[in-house]
Amino acid sequence: MIEGIESGIGIGKAFPDVGTKGAKPSSLVNDTGKFFGELVTKVNELQAQSDSAIQSLATGESQGLHEVMIAMEKSSIAFQFLGQVRNKAIDAYNEVMRMQV
Repeated sequence: MIEGIESGIGIGKAFPDVGTKGAKPSSLVNDTGKFFGELVTKVNELQAQSDSAIQSLATGESQGLHEVMIAMEKSSIAFQFLGQVRNKAIDAYNEVMRMQV
């Protein structure tokens, strides 16, 4: 079964409908902070799994080079994604700062 973007750590969770009544800016900031915190935690977990897979291959506990390479690529892609999300958030912040009120 394919899950949509809304499931798991998704954008729908981090950014609730702003147009609805009762959406407070402080809750939006808290939800955004929670989203970034969960994202960093997940990337950290993937990097730790990659490190342990490399260590187990180096010590001879694991014979599956392909599994180690998959773990390394997962952590690499997750880290690149985190960097791009950070860059887009900074771009959005700079754009808001340039707006004239």
